[in-house]
Amino acid sequence: MTADKAKNRFQDGLTACRKVVKESAMFEELCQALRPHRSLIEKVRCLAIGSFHDEFPARYQLALLLELIDFIADEKQRTIEVSVYDPVFTSDDLNFISDMGPNWMCSKEVPSWIGVRDSNQVLFFLPHAPLDLTEEILKTERPELWLANNVIAHTDRYTKLQLHEKYPVISKLLNVLESSLKNDPISRLHEDEEFTTFVSKKKKRRNRKVFIEPKIDYDSVDSHFETCKVLTSFNNGLLLKEQPWINSFSDLTLHHIE
Repeated sequence: MTADKAKNRFQDGLTACRKVVKESAMFEELCQALRPHRSLIEKVRCLAIGSFHDEFPARYQLALLLELIDFIADEKQRTIEVSVYDPVFTSDDLNFISDMGPNWMCSKEVPSWIGVRDSNQVLFFLPHAPLDLTEEILKTERPELWLANNVIAHTDRYTKLQLHEKYPVISKLLNVLESSLKNDPISRLHEDEEFTTFVSKKKKRRNRKVFIEPKIDYDSVDSHFETCKVLTSFNNGLLLKEQPWINSFSDLTLHHIE
């Protein structure tokens, strides 16, 4: 296959992916959640997207990135600056980014506009970022609009203490998110409806030694945030499942970190 034919084939596949994303209930929900912030967003920072020429999930993630940029830019027909990077990018991926024009950049280095702007001007999109990268970005780039793996679901393999020892900033973010959920009257709506099952005296004696999570000093963790809210989890992930993109967006959640 010639280079031109391969390029055209990729573009056709990407166009099909974009159509699926744009017409999905997931994208409609995401646009609804972003609409109050849209006029402020000037830049998009995308990491951990994968090689969209070689990997099926990454192609759908690129499709979502492109549709998001169009949605954000559409309000005032303005130009959005985009920084995208993944160490697995191939030469085809890099050529695609280069062809997108001067407002797109691919660099391992942090863009110059990170840290010298209001944090709500940048939408961070990290579709499948590992926890070590997440920790680093939270510390160094101070995101506010955070479209990435659900903080709760993505950390549930650790105890609170393990998470705090390995990823202290993520640990603190999880704590403030869970605190906000506890204080949300909607999340407590059915609390009084729960029933207590019968437990025999013998079983009670057997369960007497209950593990108590050590108290963690979250205030000692240096961070830029005090609160974290979920703007959308796509109906607890139901809008992400059983779709043509398969697992491209598993656990994707839009967080608002302040």
